[in-house]
Amino acid sequence: MKNNIMKFGLIAGTIIVMIPLITGLIIGYGPETYKTGEIVGYSTIILSLMMIFLAVKEYQKRNPEQTVGFLKILAIGAGISFIAGLMFGIYNVIYVTYIDPEFMHTYYQYYIQSIQSSGASAEVIEQQIAQLEKEKEMFMDLTFNFALMFLTVFMIGLVVSVISGLLQREKQELGAGG
Repeated sequence: MKNNIMKFGLIAGTIIVMIPLITGLIIGYGPETYKTGEIVGYSTIILSLMMIFLAVKEYQKRNPEQTVGFLKILAIGAGISFIAGLMFGIYNVIYVTYIDPEFMHTYYQYYIQSIQSSGASAEVIEQQIAQLEKEKEMFMDLTFNFALMFLTVFMIGLVVSVISGLLQREKQELGAGG
């Protein structure tokens, strides 16, 4: 099981890192690409974590004598998500430190402009910007940034793992009943 987790975790992590990196090289890294970057980023996370389904299928194929239950699927998925999340967190630290050192400041300004042009009332805009100012230092911190990126991938991976486990359980129940 450990080899399976390592193999598919590294594949998922590589996908999570390489697609945004390649996309950035193609479309650039400026504020005009942030919306596209977010869409590509979240889509890539979900796509890469589909490796959980493949890992479970491969594990079942290699261990046909075992029933692969919900908890085992959750463990496989959590392991894959942990590795992929770790890789994505490290990539993001490298990205904001070396690839685009101005990213955090540029993105912060982009976010303020998005709030200002949101069409909300002046009071709401003022409150949102004041809240953002309170949180600015925390979001600029590399450790926080790493943890946030890691947890984003890990939590999405847990959701995919639960879905995979529930689908497998339903498949086993249908197989037993039919």
